[in-house]
Amino acid sequence: MDSSNLLGIGIAITVSVFVMYIAKFKNKIVQKILYWLPSILLTFLIPGVLSFIFNLSLENIVLHDWSKTFIYPITIFCIMSSMSLAQLKIVGFKPLMLFLIGSFTIAIVPVLLFMLYYWGSDQMVELWKGIIPIVGSWIGGSSSMLVLKEYVAVREDLFLSVLLLDNMIQNIVMIFLFQIIRRTNFFNQKFNIPQSVVYSENMEDETTRPKNPFWSVLIAIGVTFSLVALGFSFITNVILLSLLGMALGNLLKFWSFGINLKIGSVGIILIMSILGLKLKFNDFELPMILILFMINWMVINILVIAYLNYKLKISMAWGPIAMMANIGGISTSPALASAYNEKLMPHAVVLAILSMATGTFWGFLTSFLIELQL
Repeated sequence: MDSSNLLGIGIAITVSVFVMYIAKFKNKIVQKILYWLPSILLTFLIPGVLSFIFNLSLENIVLHDWSKTFIYPITIFCIMSSMSLAQLKIVGFKPLMLFLIGSFTIAIVPVLLFMLYYWGSDQMVELWKGIIPIVGSWIGGSSSMLVLKEYVAVREDLFLSVLLLDNMIQNIVMIFLFQIIRRTNFFNQKFNIPQSVVYSENMEDETTRPKNPFWSVLIAIGVTFSLVALGFSFITNVILLSLLGMALGNLLKFWSFGINLKIGSVGIILIMSILGLKLKFNDFELPMILILFMINWMVINILVIAYLNYKLKISMAWGPIAMMANIGGISTSPALASAYNEKLMPHAVVLAILSMATGTFWGFLTSFLIELQL
């Protein structure tokens, strides 16, 4: 193996370990930086900065092939196998419907907006691929975003624009949703919605069920590498591993959701550090048309969720929770729910996990519908 490959591997591993370490570092300044530059974005930027400073050329090393062939599949399988389908019953039909309609809106609105922007600007023909990872990010999180980035082959400079805009918009919306959910009782009274929220205490606790982390990891590795050895395409592997992950995670009673989620989280960080080796800052820009597109997209999503929340006559707390479960994640959505009532935190976790499990497939739908217009 030549020096470029060894250097790229060294940078990717070192950056991944460094970012995971500082993410747990209890320091106000560090945490403030990570608030605006979250670990996934930082992991992508640092290798690019190092390549720029030292004039390195690491975009064609073998590590990129290894990442797509091995690291992506094991990450997808572990994340998908960390979802407990049995926990969906605690959410309730109307909140679940609100959440799913929110996912549908996120996936379909860009298709409709693209028609308008496509007619008004030829630039959207070049930028449309950047929309697809955003669908994955807003619904499924980092894992879906990375899969969809590979699926439509987004350029690294455009992907950086997407990451920055995604981070800024998510932070702004999160602040807005925290303010809204704190005024839940006011909105419930204003729109004559019953104040009470039905809470379920039947959520399966991962700590009370028999589990075997060793066998869970061993099976995850065995299934993933067996499927990879069959030589299917990247997307076929993603779909099959997603389905197998959910099936095995829910059928095997000893399955450890926690250990597989941790492996998946580490995999995402490592993938982002490897992608960062391809980053070229010379080509970076923030296209104004993409900024306007994403703002319009998010505003429409918020309006649709708010209207449906009112029409379903359920507590106005569910709108922000459903929205955050889609565009936030497994940490931010329960934090938002706790700002209104801590008893809603398990419900928010379940919706966030469901979002993580479905984001890639919503992105496939968006990509298919946009490509029909080209």
